[in-house]
Amino acid sequence: MEGNFETFTDPSEVEDHYRKRDIEIKMTPLVRGPFRYKKYTATPTGFFFRSSEMQTPWIMERRNESDVFLLVVPTTGRPQWTLNTTELVWSSPYIVDYLNVRSARFSPMTRMDTIALPAESLHRDLAALSGEQSYKRLSFDPTASFTGQDEKAIRQISAALKCLLALKPDPRRSPIAVGYLRQALVSIILERGRHNYRDSIDRVCDDGVPSRLRRAIEFMQAHAHEPIRLEQIACEAALSVRGLQSAFTRFKSTSPMSYLKGIRLERLRSDLCDPSVEASCSQILLKWGFSDARRFSKYYQQSFGESPYETYFKARGRG
Repeated sequence: MEGNFETFTDPSEVEDHYRKRDIEIKMTPLVRGPFRYKKYTATPTGFFFRSSEMQTPWIMERRNESDVFLLVVPTTGRPQWTLNTTELVWSSPYIVDYLNVRSARFSPMTRMDTIALPAESLHRDLAALSGEQSYKRLSFDPTASFTGQDEKAIRQISAALKCLLALKPDPRRSPIAVGYLRQALVSIILERGRHNYRDSIDRVCDDGVPSRLRRAIEFMQAHAHEPIRLEQIACEAALSVRGLQSAFTRFKSTSPMSYLKGIRLERLRSDLCDPSVEASCSQILLKWGFSDARRFSKYYQQSFGESPYETYFKARGRG
């Protein structure tokens, strides 16, 4: 999670810097004379943070693909992006899909923070929030930015991240705190942004389930592959264990651990049905916490009308 402060005086230095991170760009200064570009970068778990100051105006052309979404938080200036055929110029925070970026133009003394979120992890967050798998790529409306209270919250979280990540390694810079700030940003992006899954999220948000229960379910979705305990789930939801159990009984008509077992069952079936998963059937069962194959087979049969082995071999053409 170490961060770096750097100053570049040659466009080729910037190109080399990004090339080492598997990002190919072409930089073209818009004026003759000295070139100066300052930035701070940090790579905590789950995202990439960059704070930039362009003292020289320049154009960036994208030369390769990087599967990330960029949350851009302008401080001064109005960065101009070309997304396919759309020209995007905002002074308030906005999000862009880097796969759609053709180029970007920065005026002198442009300052901005950029949070790069890997597409895979953002889609996992989306699935946890909506309760549905995302079969299509997230598509944000390029004509919309975050304003009002959403803008204020994003700017505050971005500033907090910048301060926290810039700290030298000591007890004050907690990976857990950084993780919570990332989750807060993701929640705003997905719950308040204009994108193609907004209706799915709104249905979840309006179904009468308390926000703390939703947080418990999001945690279960994100950590179903880990040996999480009831106490951990309650802690993440800011509830007592009894309060968590009561919420699941009232709103989901089941217990928290039975709900978690259902999530794992669906993930297990997905692996069994996926011929690209090279593990054996027994290994897949163990992966999702079902160690007693004989006992589990009866439960699986009741749920899906066939044994896990039948599902596994049918998917691989051996049924």
